[in-house]
Amino acid sequence: MRNFNKKHIFLKAFILLLVFALAGCGILSEGKIIESVTPKDSENISAFGWVGITFSQEVTREIAEDAFTISPETPGETFWQDNSLWFRPLQAFNRNTEYFARVEGEIETSSGQLISVDHTWNFNVREPDLLYFVPSDEGGEIWRASADGNEKKQLSFTDNKLFEFSPDPTGTSIAFTVQNDSGGHDLWLMDRDGEDQHLLLNCEMDVCSEPDWSMDRQTIAYSRELFQEQTNSYLPSQIWTLDIETGSTAQLYQSDWAFGHTPSFSTDGKHFASYDTTNRGIRILDMETSQESIVPSALPGSGDWSPEGTRIIFTDLAPAENEPFVQVFVLDLETNALNTVLDVGLSDTDFSQPRWSPDGESVAVSLRPVNASISKALWVLRLDGLVNRQITDDPTATFTAYEWDPWGDRLVYQRYDLGSSKTSIWLWQSGENKMIIDNGTRPKWLP
Repeated sequence: MRNFNKKHIFLKAFILLLVFALAGCGILSEGKIIESVTPKDSENISAFGWVGITFSQEVTREIAEDAFTISPETPGETFWQDNSLWFRPLQAFNRNTEYFARVEGEIETSSGQLISVDHTWNFNVREPDLLYFVPSDEGGEIWRASADGNEKKQLSFTDNKLFEFSPDPTGTSIAFTVQNDSGGHDLWLMDRDGEDQHLLLNCEMDVCSEPDWSMDRQTIAYSRELFQEQTNSYLPSQIWTLDIETGSTAQLYQSDWAFGHTPSFSTDGKHFASYDTTNRGIRILDMETSQESIVPSALPGSGDWSPEGTRIIFTDLAPAENEPFVQVFVLDLETNALNTVLDVGLSDTDFSQPRWSPDGESVAVSLRPVNASISKALWVLRLDGLVNRQITDDPTATFTAYEWDPWGDRLVYQRYDLGSSKTSIWLWQSGENKMIIDNGTRPKWLP
């Protein structure tokens, strides 16, 4: 019995010594180094949703990035927020596909310990919904519906004092503007289900409008018209930014004469565009170098960013023999090249603002011949001019607010009947048009 006790004590001592030795070498088990993962295992995610892992302590970032994989492989980029490593897809995750995220290998902590990790979780991609606006005589309210127009749900209840709305790139949160008791417009926030509605920014008598989200969802850019008590009037709008977490807000361009509107972050988060009303052009800010440039444009608007975020497509007036017509231009920020597009067989055409398809090869755009009395028809045009496809053909209606779904399979748009002044929302899919919402305007996809 004594021999057994001695052997047992010796074995326990040996194990303890071994553990201490391994700890001294900096090799531990996974333990609690993984605090949480996003999304949770078997959870559905937005087509543009983030996949991430939060570590319980600071780790060597390069090593953690090398240990982090997603399959099937998807184009994207990784970045950090505190101790959280995130993956953001640069194109939509595929439908009907099970994805696996994995962290495998030895993660090094800031103290030099190597922690062996092998953690895998899976997720699927949810179908996007639609956000739309139901107008009233003054403002209106936000509603949500499934992509086929069913399962309608009112999200906002502001006594029809809501004016604009903007979902973040992942479809998680929705920023919107509401008229306050002072006559100004405030910035508000809610989640995709209409819950947790709260005031982001009290603009008092100023009019805050056109909210646009940054790629990292930490900043909202917006237009602000400052109320002048001396003249009882408003200054032209200026571009401001708002930090979501701290609530701090400031004018982006520090000049009393920096008037502008239509703020727009690039899809890759590296550039910012707005329309400069003082200099009459698209003002572009490089977010990494703080360098600025202005592309002259007589037509207001900041254009539309390409899916990869390195090009802007916009409209401007082009000279003609009788009178100017609207031409479409593409600015390449990598080469600084400015080229005309959509001009093959479409000269003397009046274009509205085109919207890129997710593959970057086509645009949706409404157009009509110059000097024609008919309304604009909606088309899908390839930028190389090889395929032009007319979507609508009804001179008694106008078609606006067109927007592609995350995969470019469907196009949602607004129809306005000139005779009855009735507004409805339609869906184009597989070559067919279908009215999906009888009374609604300004549809947006909610991934």
